[in-house]
Amino acid sequence: MKNNRSIGTKISNTMNIGLRTKLLTILLITTFFSIQASSFSQKTKMTLNLENVQTIKVMEEIEVATDFKFLYDVKKIDTSKLVSINVKNTALDEILSVLFNDSNIDFIFKGNQIVLKPKSKVLNNKLPKKQNKETTTVSVQQSISGKVSDVNGQPIPGVSVVEKGTSNGVATNFDGEYSITLTQPNAILIFSSIGFARKELSTGQSSVMDVTMAEDMQSLDEVVVTGLGIKRDAKKLGYAVTSVDTEELTKTRTVNAMESLQGKVAGLNISPPSAGAGASVQIRLRGQSAFAGASNSPLFVINGLPIDQGARGANGRDNSRDLGDNLQNLNPDDIESMTVLKGATAAAIYGARAANGAVIITTKTGSLNQGIGVDFTSSITTSHALNFLDEIRQAEYGQGTGGMRPQTQGEAQGTGQFSFGERFDGAPTVNFDGVSRPYSPNPYQLYDFLRTGTNLTNTVGFSGGNEKGSFRASFANTSAEGIQPSNEYKKRIFNVGINYNVTEKLNMLLNVNYTNEENINPPQIGTQGPGAVGFFNRLAISTPVEAYQQSAIDPVTDAELRTNGFLGTINNPYYQLQKNQFFNDNRNRLLGTATLRYQFTDWLYLQGRYNYDYATNFTEWNELNGAGATTTLEGDTGFYRGRYDIQQTQTRDVNADFLLGANKELGKFSVDASFGGNTWRSQFQRNAQYSRLFVVPDLYSITNGTSFETDQAGFQPYQFSTFRINSLYGLAEFGYDNLMYLNFTGRQDWFSVLNPENNSVFYPSVSGSFIFSELFEERNWLDYGKLRGSWAEVGSANGVGTYEGVLNYTLNPPFNGQTTAGVSGSFAPNPFLQPFTVTEKEIGLEMRMFKSRLRLDIAAFDKVTTDQVLDVTLSNASGYDNSKQNLGSLRNSGLETLIEVVPIQTDDFRWTSTWNNAYLSTEVLDVGNDSGTLLLIFFNGTGNEFLGELRYTEGLPMNQLYTRTYRRNESGQILVNDDGRLLATNGDTPGAENTNGFLPVGSSIPKHIGGWNNNFSYKNLNFSFLIDYRFGGTMLSSTHLNMTRQGHSQFSLEGRREGENGVIVPNSVYESNGQTNTTAVSNLQSFYADYRNLQIGDPFTFKSDFIKLRSISLSYDLTNIVSNMADMKFIKGLTIAASCRNVAILYKDIPGLDPEAIQSSGDFRAGYENSALPTTRNFNFSLNVKF
Repeated sequence: MKNNRSIGTKISNTMNIGLRTKLLTILLITTFFSIQASSFSQKTKMTLNLENVQTIKVMEEIEVATDFKFLYDVKKIDTSKLVSINVKNTALDEILSVLFNDSNIDFIFKGNQIVLKPKSKVLNNKLPKKQNKETTTVSVQQSISGKVSDVNGQPIPGVSVVEKGTSNGVATNFDGEYSITLTQPNAILIFSSIGFARKELSTGQSSVMDVTMAEDMQSLDEVVVTGLGIKRDAKKLGYAVTSVDTEELTKTRTVNAMESLQGKVAGLNISPPSAGAGASVQIRLRGQSAFAGASNSPLFVINGLPIDQGARGANGRDNSRDLGDNLQNLNPDDIESMTVLKGATAAAIYGARAANGAVIITTKTGSLNQGIGVDFTSSITTSHALNFLDEIRQAEYGQGTGGMRPQTQGEAQGTGQFSFGERFDGAPTVNFDGVSRPYSPNPYQLYDFLRTGTNLTNTVGFSGGNEKGSFRASFANTSAEGIQPSNEYKKRIFNVGINYNVTEKLNMLLNVNYTNEENINPPQIGTQGPGAVGFFNRLAISTPVEAYQQSAIDPVTDAELRTNGFLGTINNPYYQLQKNQFFNDNRNRLLGTATLRYQFTDWLYLQGRYNYDYATNFTEWNELNGAGATTTLEGDTGFYRGRYDIQQTQTRDVNADFLLGANKELGKFSVDASFGGNTWRSQFQRNAQYSRLFVVPDLYSITNGTSFETDQAGFQPYQFSTFRINSLYGLAEFGYDNLMYLNFTGRQDWFSVLNPENNSVFYPSVSGSFIFSELFEERNWLDYGKLRGSWAEVGSANGVGTYEGVLNYTLNPPFNGQTTAGVSGSFAPNPFLQPFTVTEKEIGLEMRMFKSRLRLDIAAFDKVTTDQVLDVTLSNASGYDNSKQNLGSLRNSGLETLIEVVPIQTDDFRWTSTWNNAYLSTEVLDVGNDSGTLLLIFFNGTGNEFLGELRYTEGLPMNQLYTRTYRRNESGQILVNDDGRLLATNGDTPGAENTNGFLPVGSSIPKHIGGWNNNFSYKNLNFSFLIDYRFGGTMLSSTHLNMTRQGHSQFSLEGRREGENGVIVPNSVYESNGQTNTTAVSNLQSFYADYRNLQIGDPFTFKSDFIKLRSISLSYDLTNIVSNMADMKFIKGLTIAASCRNVAILYKDIPGLDPEAIQSSGDFRAGYENSALPTTRNFNFSLNVKF
């Protein structure tokens, strides 16, 4: 029996994703192993440098570097012989020939095995023998080193230096230096870099070769990925696009990748709500195309798959938790490129989904001829809540009413929400739990409750490639804890990208992304009730936070121990923690794209693409039986209070498209044309169930309840909808002499949700560019100049729901043994609905000067939305409440500016400074009714937010905030009644925009957004900082209002300071006679409550303006250091980085709060601040290693 030995073991892991993607999975596996087959090829190239080692050591190194395993009989094969081997990029079969050259060992390849056996005859040696019989050596023929500089003698980092005809190559370091070992004599080296003319130089017998590279004026414009994934030279485009440096996504890492772009792209407004770990992000490009309530975020196209942002943000009392958005699928380490298509022309080819612009994202697929590589990134972030409340919170008076502190436990429980008591004096005073504690301020209750948030993300990627294709597979794991206790967010992302040339003419591109998310106990924000922020901001600071923690549960009733007189609307968060209130959302999502492209000739191709997007959500949550109540029992039912809900949703989107493209140059003229089509089918399904009136306390399940979903009117246990959009489109580009380009696009969409007689819409666009710099033969200071202009129409069916154009029927419960049918829904069907239309015009100027040391990009645009879908109230006689009609019109216009300058550039140092600004003007043109105004939300009626309205009013900017204000006379003096009490505006107050006393106070949409980004590079050290700003928006603050009416704010000290005996309203007169007001109001609690009761918003209306030192980052590339260490040569790259985000607020208008502490990523609550979590300062450290 043979004693066979196999070094190492082979481990294989198989993951079956399922989700009905068998075909895509088979294609992925087949292609993956086709590319990997290069590792099973005897022509696999390796580099080895081993001195005086046993043969078995060389064999082990080969096994580690490849997937081959050696198989041999240890009794017949001697592997102890000492050898030395030094080869670079040498085929494996040649290495083995050298290794066993002077031995009695023969080898053959069988699959992934190398079988060794005694030689039957002497083989011809492929390489010459060395005289020393103890060792065998292959030596390198020639090494070349040198420096690459531009015409001014400045070093050029990152230049690719490749030995022609091989995959042997290196890149210059920061100093422009390189060193390369050649694999053949008399080699030719190719030097190439973006922006410079390519050079090919013969090496001869040289060992040093310094190279000067000239700028390539033809390559000054970058290549960007545009609509349908088509790569185009930016100079040919007649509209504004921004190519994002993907390094900006990882400099200051965030859970949501898009948040990293805050302040870095002109016209892109990103506002992350303060809503816990894993929250969504508000993203707007050039304002809002649609009325609030419709989606106003841009379209995202990931590897050709169009997806909506799908923000599931908090939105008031009935939806007070933020569950993230579809962009959580993106791992910034996987992103290869990102292009922002700002205008309608840029995105018009996507038709009805591109009304708000588009963001094109391509993920990594590895590189050709790179071999096998591994990269690993580890990042840890700590988040610390920022406290600005000291700016507005008073710490002079404590809990109580009428100037008295509580004397009994009952009084303490009934007045916990008021700070109209006595001055703090430290004397023992009874608290809500009956314990006497010092009557002293505890102003940091909220921050004692909160904790330091953490976010640990690890990403490992494997990539490889040969002459046929490339691949990259990665896994990223995120584990985050929010600043509110019990809030966690976990995410796992698997990403695979394969680019494979099946034949010389057929290319296959496959991308798969699978994401699993767990959002555990996202905070409740923007409402009263169980939210921690609302609890601590609205309670007196007389009680230390430990008391709320230690006495959360009533020991007698097991219910929440009463802490204040608003029990039921202001609840102790420690009760929720200790009684295990939970809200768990688990999401699985699979994105798959398969693309085949056949190149018939060098000018004609056909492409087909299939996209699949499948997501499931399972959500469960409970309401505690004793929360906000004095008992856990439901009245006299004998059952326990509370509620348990479960919900499962399933969405499935299928996209399929084709594109036939051709491009030709005819002398000075060029033509590039494409024709294609797309079909998009979307399906949504929801199952939900709840139960209440529980048999067993604290056991939250469906089966433990005695009352179910059928007991609640309006509850829908099952929902299903589906729709389809079919499209045909064409693109054509005409160019002349690299000087002028004219582009046309057209797209026809057919909608299943519309009446078949009215379901087709055509979206055209035209754009042009004029490269005026080509007119000058000598350009001493002007490197590049372009004028551009465009016009386009796009639209969106957003707001037109499935089946809303036809009658909907429902089956009623049996009556007298007969089942009857009826018409369901309160909306009257409108068969004439159609998508709204966005028409946009744009002109722009681009210039690069002084050898690209100065760059300028300016764009002016005007965008009008017509036929907005709005709800219209119907007469009761119609039998319906509302109907949808195409009525509303909006305008957005603005100016975007980008200036980039390189003030200092030396051999070792470079400073790049970039400033971007966007000015936005909005106007409501038509709201479709005679009043000229449309109420979107009355805040006092939704979640007890207490203050104001959000309206669209003709002639005013969009998202207009309304409040009642002080009633004033013609001289501007405040009017009071004869008791000196406030009066609010009413319906008789002059003003065209007056709506029952509510007057416009400003739009929530900022007029100016921008950022100043600075990057400093010194050799391998990089430092950057970003200052961003926002001006011109308005916000209402519920926190200011509630803290004032309950005596917690410094504003509420008016009338009770030393020597004061009540409030006399400043600059006020009596409404009855016009005389100066001299009456002091002594009932301060009632006086300050008037602000809420009368809805007076003057003291609580602020500008949302700010200037922030948004981020600083520092990174150091250690690659050169470790590459010179003998035992670290396996490391191909090593970078460490540290950053801080939300460093400081340099200016803000609103005191006590961060103006970005918003509660929602939607538009309904835009500009309304109410009990959002504090914003955080985030410190990050990351490590990236490449092998």
